[in-house]
Amino acid sequence: MINSDFYLENMPIAFCVLEVLTDDEGKPVDFVFVYSNKAYARMEGYDHGEIAGKRYRELCGEPKEKRLSCYYDTIVYRKEHVLNEYDPKRDKHFMIHTYPLEEGYCGCILQDVTESRKMEMRLLYEQEKGKFLLESTTEIVFEYDQNTHILTFGDGGNIREENRVVPDCPESLVTKKLISREYLEKIEKAVQTLKSGERAVEFNIQASLDEDGAYRWYTVSCSRYTEQYTGHMRIVGYLRNAEQMVRSQNALKKEAMYDPLVDLFNVKTGRGLVSEILERAGENEVNIMFLLDLDNFKRVNDTYGHQKGDEFLKKFAVILRNTFRKSDIVYRMGGDEFIGFTANVAKPDQAVEKIMERLYGQLEKAEREGFQMKCSVGIFMSSQKCTYSHFYRMADQALYAAKRSGKNKYWVIREL
Repeated sequence: MINSDFYLENMPIAFCVLEVLTDDEGKPVDFVFVYSNKAYARMEGYDHGEIAGKRYRELCGEPKEKRLSCYYDTIVYRKEHVLNEYDPKRDKHFMIHTYPLEEGYCGCILQDVTESRKMEMRLLYEQEKGKFLLESTTEIVFEYDQNTHILTFGDGGNIREENRVVPDCPESLVTKKLISREYLEKIEKAVQTLKSGERAVEFNIQASLDEDGAYRWYTVSCSRYTEQYTGHMRIVGYLRNAEQMVRSQNALKKEAMYDPLVDLFNVKTGRGLVSEILERAGENEVNIMFLLDLDNFKRVNDTYGHQKGDEFLKKFAVILRNTFRKSDIVYRMGGDEFIGFTANVAKPDQAVEKIMERLYGQLEKAEREGFQMKCSVGIFMSSQKCTYSHFYRMADQALYAAKRSGKNKYWVIREL
């Protein structure tokens, strides 16, 4: 024969039977523990049997009105209740389930839900914190589905709502004018790098994401993961506003590469760029170096002062920018000496004539504007494998010959 009392006594769930006490007006004021099993006694911190017949008030103090009201409602109106209660003295959360027994008594199951409740609170806190960070940060979270080619931006940043979901990526980033085409290759390369096994990639791009439509620099940090069930690769990451950082880096880079007076490459940068071209040059490629020197520049400094001399140098730098192509390398050697270098020229003699025609035309125009300057030019062209030092030495010899011939002229030495 099964002893039900034995199982109730030893079951791991805290259980008790209560009787509610009322005042003369029938209002509940306290309750009595009619019965409690071992689990309930342990949970309340008493020995088994110690609380039977005791009032709550004498054991624990003033009963909570909400708990007392629910017990009374269960006994009188036969209604079940579920209470969530926090005990600050023990820093514990309890869930109390009440249900009616025989008339005048209330059954009560008590569960310690402290851990689960704290977990819920931590999750809620993390959710709220994440929401706050997304709303307050300038970072923009994104996810890219490699299978569907859909790019989805998160709620952070001031991104335009119509661009939160971008299909047909990455090509549509260009058609929607979110980025310029020059950055498309960088994005595709990053995707391929992640697909090849690299865990994370970071790069800079300019993009138009904000409501004002302006292009700004962003640092893109991304990593990949594979969905467990579909096997599809997804890329997740964030864009961080890097406008100030990139501008500062570009300013420092320009300061290191450019001559501060004339805003042309300095000699270190220019020499490095020319040396790279000469090292890569193939057979029979004709490269040309122009060594330019302002005639009688010392007289300008001595007569009008260095400030006027600096104005002449700045004006001459503008003339050189208008003379040479953007693809040519133009830099200041120092003082009033400059170099122009043009690579892989198909018709070198015709190219020299056109460049010198533009140069002297620009000098004549400057003279009409009050800058009376003359320029001698030494030119060396070669189709042979040469070092930078050889190019410069031969151009210097040509410059010397040009000055001997009467200044404001040019002289060409060929090794073809």
